[in-house]
Amino acid sequence: MEPGITGWIRAKLNGTRQLVEMVLGTYPTPIPPPEHTDLPSADDTCAHCHDPLRRALAGLKTRTVFSEDEDNTRQFVGLMVRPGGGDAFDVDRSVHWHILREVSYATPDEDAASIDYVAATQPDGTIREYLSQDRIRVSDDVQPDIDAILAADAQHVMTCYDCHNRAGHSIPNPRTSLDYELSTGGIDATLPYIKREGMRLLWSSYADEAAADEEIDRLRDFYAEQYPDVYRTKAAQINTAIDRMQVLYRLTASPEMRVTAQTYPDHLGHTDFPGCFRCHDGGHVLVVDGVVTAETIPSTCNACHTFPQLGPAVASLPLGQPPSTHTSDSLWVFSHKDVAPDLDPGGNTCGECHARDYCVNCHATGAVTVDHDTMATNHAAVIRAQGNEACAYCHQPVYCARCHSEPVLPVTTPFLHGPPDETTPTPGVTPTPRPATEGAAWPLAART
Repeated sequence: MEPGITGWIRAKLNGTRQLVEMVLGTYPTPIPPPEHTDLPSADDTCAHCHDPLRRALAGLKTRTVFSEDEDNTRQFVGLMVRPGGGDAFDVDRSVHWHILREVSYATPDEDAASIDYVAATQPDGTIREYLSQDRIRVSDDVQPDIDAILAADAQHVMTCYDCHNRAGHSIPNPRTSLDYELSTGGIDATLPYIKREGMRLLWSSYADEAAADEEIDRLRDFYAEQYPDVYRTKAAQINTAIDRMQVLYRLTASPEMRVTAQTYPDHLGHTDFPGCFRCHDGGHVLVVDGVVTAETIPSTCNACHTFPQLGPAVASLPLGQPPSTHTSDSLWVFSHKDVAPDLDPGGNTCGECHARDYCVNCHATGAVTVDHDTMATNHAAVIRAQGNEACAYCHQPVYCARCHSEPVLPVTTPFLHGPPDETTPTPGVTPTPRPATEGAAWPLAART
């Protein structure tokens, strides 16, 4: 609620409208999120307690995640998030850069699920324009495309709400909920494929709770048919897993309100919904004097946080400003081998910041064996030869979705999950759809 008598009156009128809808049963299902323009200024609400200029330190984030393989492999993820606003890192490489500068955007969607155009005002007053490559018709004259977008799309100045769109109203996420249950023992992590099956069940849409319970109960059939020994020796653990998933479903969805786990996308992050990748997808190109350039909005893994560390234990995380060699060379991820010829940073200056496990974290994935020199023209053959697991360590699905309409990388996100091909559909159950739209229009999560 915005401050002052005006904010009080608007809140009371809005509450009265909701009361009438509640009594008459005319409220919409699902309840739509508020329009961007109907929200009070973040300066009058969020900034009273959450002033980004007061965030002086980078934040360490660690998570325990489980893969969707047969063993539900337990892994730890660690990274340092750069909030910006006076910390040890450059503000231009921080999350809150977006509101410390003036950034505006144009979107055709009410919930800003996709962004066509971005304008960022620089300290000298100049404006850098970025245009989605999907809206480009003639690359050497895109001004007509920009004019058409600005005439048709809604235009907004970026505020806290554009990323923190579910602040105070978050809905439990099936992926993180399952990871929590598996890490705390609520669900037995030794049950084969329990994470994969849980993701399939909880991301799906059901006609009612009874249909959801019936489909989740079929988890017993899966183990009876595929793993009879497990079904016989771990019947109690299977029953517990079913009970916990039925509870999780009620926390993440409401068929009565036509709400699923995907109804309200969370723009904070980019794991389960597009979020940051609405702009940082490598497909928003800089426009100079009406001509498209080769420069894009940064989409590297260390733009707003350090390079994620993933493995059986959290590896060392380097802190502080990186050396100029790391920032001046856009291909440092490839050329650093010329300075560090082996995986032991103790033999050179790399050891001042990096421990040995930092190097192994990436090199153990097989990504370093991929032939990137011919990737642009022959990447299909390269991926077939090396496998896509190595690619998934650095690249997100949205990167491939710029061209591919089908899923390419192995990921644990909702858009890849539906019942196995051999599974007979259950009445009342709507599996999460696989992507069917073209290229960049492919949504990372189904929209209600």
